[in-house]
Amino acid sequence: MNIANTLDFAWQAEFGCEGGPVIVANLDDFLAWRGAEPLPPSQATELHLWGQFTAELPDAWRPNGSSGHQYIADANPAQRREALVDLVLARWPGSTIERGVGQWRITRPDGKLMRIALAPDSEYDRAIRGFEREGLHTFGQGAIAYLWDARPGMVGIRVGLARTSLVLAQVEFAEDDAGAARAYAHAYAHGCGKASVTPGSEKGMRYRITQGQVVAAWSPNGAQHLEAPIGPADAATGTADRVLDFAIEASGALTFLEPGWYASSVHYHEDANEDWGVSWCVLQRT
Repeated sequence: MNIANTLDFAWQAEFGCEGGPVIVANLDDFLAWRGAEPLPPSQATELHLWGQFTAELPDAWRPNGSSGHQYIADANPAQRREALVDLVLARWPGSTIERGVGQWRITRPDGKLMRIALAPDSEYDRAIRGFEREGLHTFGQGAIAYLWDARPGMVGIRVGLARTSLVLAQVEFAEDDAGAARAYAHAYAHGCGKASVTPGSEKGMRYRITQGQVVAAWSPNGAQHLEAPIGPADAATGTADRVLDFAIEASGALTFLEPGWYASSVHYHEDANEDWGVSWCVLQRT
């Protein structure tokens, strides 16, 4: 959606996400990010089980409560998975086991279903464990990324004129396009350069921009999903800002921010008449 500027920006665009966090990372770190690409089973450290009859399992199989998703730490989760299958078959004879790639399904004779998998199954899975509104995630050989929560839909990205601030904004609801434009305008008017004084802000993380080249993208994307390779020369100061195509078209962006430490603030605001609501995140150089 094209909207009129309420402030001067060095660059502005939109990219899409299918729900789940947006990742912001230095380009070098992002090139090591594998997103939702499956990890080798040898890297699993837990057995993950969930479904319709976990509450009926013995306590040892329910470390996270009487029901819901269970994560069982184990040095050999694949072996623990086999032990769980043996337990179910002994307790509920006639249960069927579907050994899929990455996820197994156990169906009891009464039709109740339980799923089991080795965890984490991807770097993305690691990153979102316990994730809420924002967070920092370390991966690979000392790489680090900032994550901000987003819903399915478009995410607006705006870089401040001095390239010392980044605003990510998402309209969560609007009655029409005009309402969506007002929601975006509110986010940007209270975003770039004003992170420290915006009423209701929640000061959060500190993230260091190193060489300046920065990727913001829907986090299940990984560098291996890029339609065309990118490198440091693609985002020199003030040049080559652009939306990136991954396996899903236009689901990320490449830009440049001045190196330094950046403080995050996350926000949500609804119009007084409830015509629109917008969430946004500011990264501001300190």
